[in-house]
Amino acid sequence: MDRRVDRRTLAKGAGAVASAAALGLFHASAEASGAPGTTPTEPSLYDRLGGYFGIAAVVNRFSDKILRNPVLKKNPALKEWNRTQAETRLPGLKFGRTLWIAAAAGGPFVYTGLPLSEAHTEFNLTAEEFAEVGKEIVRALDFYEVPEREQQELMAAYRASMSDVVTAP
Repeated sequence: MDRRVDRRTLAKGAGAVASAAALGLFHASAEASGAPGTTPTEPSLYDRLGGYFGIAAVVNRFSDKILRNPVLKKNPALKEWNRTQAETRLPGLKFGRTLWIAAAAGGPFVYTGLPLSEAHTEFNLTAEEFAEVGKEIVRALDFYEVPEREQQELMAAYRASMSDVVTAP
């Protein structure tokens, strides 16, 4: 089975995308849409990741994996969240993560969730735990055969959020 995230992956959801676009749920930039008077540019990281569908697949995979990650299970606050809240809150968390990555990757979205510092304060995350989540993201990108260049660009955006997420020494 070919698991690469590319335009074909995005095209599989084209019906849903067209319906969402018709309803005005999101918009494409003039450059991306090929509108008259625009200059074609290199596709955004968002497009190269397979758009919302490709990003959502990666988020789904790494979100499930971090719940079982032995390094992350050592954090008492994360362990408690997994035990008491994951079942009801994980679907919304996956949506928020997908929206954050889609926006950070240059997609036609604006992240409207909690500020990262506010969302992560209760977990008192360490740099080691932050790095471990990053490793799970890379494993998910590898699973979907995302090219190295796109992985590096996405991980640079992830690393840029470290000061908002890590609160423990």
